[in-house]
Amino acid sequence: MTHETATIGMPGHFAKVANVYREVRTTDPEPILYIRDTLAGRASVRAADVGCGAGRYDRLLFEHIPDLHLTCLDVSREMLTQLSWYLGRNAIHDFETINASVEEMAFEDESLDCVFTFNAVHHFDFPLFLAKAGRAIRKDGLIFVYTRTPDQNTGSVWGEHFPGFCEKETRLYRVQEMEEWIRKADRLRMIAAKTFRYARISSLERLLEQVRNRHYSTFSLYAEAELEKASQTFKDAVRRQFDDPAKVAWRDQNILLQIGRTDA
Repeated sequence: MTHETATIGMPGHFAKVANVYREVRTTDPEPILYIRDTLAGRASVRAADVGCGAGRYDRLLFEHIPDLHLTCLDVSREMLTQLSWYLGRNAIHDFETINASVEEMAFEDESLDCVFTFNAVHHFDFPLFLAKAGRAIRKDGLIFVYTRTPDQNTGSVWGEHFPGFCEKETRLYRVQEMEEWIRKADRLRMIAAKTFRYARISSLERLLEQVRNRHYSTFSLYAEAELEKASQTFKDAVRRQFDDPAKVAWRDQNILLQIGRTDA
């Protein structure tokens, strides 16, 4: 399946899951703390979060980065509605939203200190995202890409036990190809690639709830009957593998790419 084919129907998926998205996804503070430390010393930060979703990482950005002004861009109107409500409920107001795709993204040249994207870049044309984000950041600006690779996907509880999960998920980018695109991008260079490792524990009941709510868009690539059958197989496999279905343990990994300008 090609990247283009795999993403057909994604706007519909995100419209359906927008109202439960924050509750069914896991939000890790570690990459935000890394970004905070990297940006330490900047009096203010004007940034954009591309593929912002329902705002779960944006709230953490506001908590940890002083004097932040954030533009939140997403192709899903429903996600942006949830984001606006969520940030407002947390007394966060120094943000604006843009309903657009990466193809439509049009920030002014050298207008931003940072461009962020969290667990969304596999929905983008990566070289196009780099080109547009690279033009948008100032000379000392930075791009942060938080994602998972195909190898990291394989090692998750889903990759190990959920039938067809890795075969369905063809959109994730390998580190080597992302590094090559960065190398070829105009005026951009890789500064760091930081791997984060997480020890997870969850109940089988919670995991099945996440599947029903399609917490990963991968699950929207299954036909309804196919997903139901795979869920039962997953349930049986987990019960065989773990003595206590209330304590299913595994390790997740993600990677954070830090990208800067060559003329900084």
